[in-house]
Amino acid sequence: MMKPQTSGGYSANYTLDCERVLVTLMRGLGPWKESVFLIGGLVPRYLVRARPPAVPAHAGTSDVDVVIDLAILTDTQTYHTLEENFKKNGFERSVNEHGRKLSWRWQTRTEHGVLMVLELLADAPEICGGKVQALPTEGTISALNIPHSSMVFDHHEQIEICAELLGGNGLATEWIKYADVVSFTCLKSLAFDQRNERKDAHDLVYCIEHADLGLDAVVSALIQAQGGKYPHVIRQAFDILHRRFVGDDPTNGYKLDGPVSVAKFELGADEEFKEARSLRQREVSDLIEQLLMRVTQPNN
Repeated sequence: MMKPQTSGGYSANYTLDCERVLVTLMRGLGPWKESVFLIGGLVPRYLVRARPPAVPAHAGTSDVDVVIDLAILTDTQTYHTLEENFKKNGFERSVNEHGRKLSWRWQTRTEHGVLMVLELLADAPEICGGKVQALPTEGTISALNIPHSSMVFDHHEQIEICAELLGGNGLATEWIKYADVVSFTCLKSLAFDQRNERKDAHDLVYCIEHADLGLDAVVSALIQAQGGKYPHVIRQAFDILHRRFVGDDPTNGYKLDGPVSVAKFELGADEEFKEARSLRQREVSDLIEQLLMRVTQPNN
């Protein structure tokens, strides 16, 4: 599904509706809600707590991406509970470009007609290896295999969110577990490398650039995480950041597709913004270069 190519394709109302989708999902999961973790474009709303004018506005999102424990799909009672909740809240399976219904992407419309998308993701290397593909299922609900997404089980934060349930069913408050700066940086780097979506580059840079405790906190978290369970994933993310945002000739790093994607997403592609884009590209490339220097040479 093609995402909007500029920030103008998103709105604050879409993001608030995504929160409603998320809280509605969690409200009906009972004890299994502990096994659901938010990743994707809604995460910057929580990773960066500051709001304009203290920081530039984040673009927002129009979909909700959650990583689920595979046990949710294999436990019969929980599976049927999830299926019933989807139907009760007006969700239906999305259809791909070939007209086939997807078992891992569900959609519904809010009261004001906005299409909301919920994607169920999982990490199942023993089933799919390193491929991004739907997990096999005999029912209507499955998940899309996203390699390394399970690192969010170990690298997450949580926040309490109050939102109006879909269908006008009142306000509800739920604790939401979401990707921390380590897993978000890694998974967004992998996503951008694979699908070349401008929005991924914007999300990634936004959370590094406007982290609550500054770049120092991002650097510290990434350095510490390299001594944990996922050093290979973190190194892979660093390699992607170098290749896509900095390059072997840092003086020309701003010309790479990473900085260009961020600038075009934030400022548009019109000729009148060419100079502003060039400046933004340099800012982005310099930021990532500084990050990589500090996390790969921490004693320098």
